[in-house]
Amino acid sequence: MDTFQGWTATLSNGENAWEQPPVPEERTSWQKLLDRLNEENLKITSLRVQRGGVTLHALPSKQCDGYFQAYESHTSMFNGIEIIQQGCGSIIGDKVFITWIDANNNVHMEVRTLPESKFATTLRNS
Repeated sequence: MDTFQGWTATLSNGENAWEQPPVPEERTSWQKLLDRLNEENLKITSLRVQRGGVTLHALPSKQCDGYFQAYESHTSMFNGIEIIQQGCGSIIGDKVFITWIDANNNVHMEVRTLPESKFATTLRNS
């Protein structure tokens, strides 16, 4: 059996939601979850990402204002190879604290402003 890879969110109703494989022409699992949170007046109480045996955790909901999750790609300036990474993070005030992991299990952290990251957060509609 393959180990799960992707995000898992625990919701305020006690349910867990998992990232699903992308479907062409459809919204992503994260976008669908954000829509559901809004429609059902739910919140995420914890968020984590699993990749290659590594689990990244965002802060507990009582310690942050919301959550961030996204994939990004960039090209390494050293060797020209495209690097795809997945990140999860916590929003505190107007900052988003993100932990990223790539396909080689390299982990790094980044801090961004909320306005530049809002599209991928639980605060996208506020």
